[in-house]
Amino acid sequence: MGKLDGKVVVVTGAVSAIPGFDSIGSATVREALAEGAKGVVVSDINDKLGEDFVKELNDKYGKGHAVYAHTDVSQPKDVEKLFEITEKAYGVVDAILCNAGVVTAENFDGDPEEVLKSRKFIQSINEDGVFYTLLYGSRLMMKHGTKGSILLVSSIHGVAGRHKVVNQETGEKLIERFDLLQYTMGKHGLVGLSKAAALQLAESGIRVNTINPGYIMTPLFQAAVCVDKNDLAAEDSLATDAFDFEQLATLHPLSNDPITDKEIVCRGKFGGRMGVPDEIAKPAVFLMSDEASFITGQKLVIDGGYTAG
Repeated sequence: MGKLDGKVVVVTGAVSAIPGFDSIGSATVREALAEGAKGVVVSDINDKLGEDFVKELNDKYGKGHAVYAHTDVSQPKDVEKLFEITEKAYGVVDAILCNAGVVTAENFDGDPEEVLKSRKFIQSINEDGVFYTLLYGSRLMMKHGTKGSILLVSSIHGVAGRHKVVNQETGEKLIERFDLLQYTMGKHGLVGLSKAAALQLAESGIRVNTINPGYIMTPLFQAAVCVDKNDLAAEDSLATDAFDFEQLATLHPLSNDPITDKEIVCRGKFGGRMGVPDEIAKPAVFLMSDEASFITGQKLVIDGGYTAG
């Protein structure tokens, strides 16, 4: 018996930009199927990688276990179509991971027009995109009387700001490129949205929660720190000369071994480590499952101790 036996799961931002290395979305898709999901809808904007991922999943689990849906979550019509595809393929949706998101260079102190441009872009995906997914996903659940689970991917920056990341040997600040002010504002907003939606949808038996990951070793970080994001699929590593992940890892005090993927974990020069996608996917599947049937309006912070101090 699996945690999601017979259930249908939708995951936005479900594709990994670097094949061979999971994102939080792709890891959750894999975990959902491993836990018995009847079907998963892989939603993303990268059609080639998305279709390849679905083929891989159907080859492993059997035809029809996964379908791909091109979805730009910043466009409400795209999100509405996502759930039309879901209904056509599987009839219902039982669980949704609102995972699509971006981390960008904000340069808050820079040119005002650039700040506002950055604001509009971040908001359209990290905030509006999640709202649209919650809106149309919950409507499909209510249409069929499904007492489902909707999980919003927030961040540690949905509960706290970001400490300075400096080279402890030289004192050099390592993240001059982005301030995360707008990102942090939006991720806090998702926590509030989950609480309001949890109350709004409680009478329908629909649960809404957030997960708040710390810094996880995913292709998203590669995209965030690299100037050229267009050819990430050609990469064969999550490491990059643009950023010292070992310094970021220091912000997580926990120094144990991860469940999987030990070989890709960056460990801090002064203790601590990065997280891996499996360490988010497994708690996410728990919150989507009936084992979490009395949990709603809550946030689960998974951060290796970042916010403990």
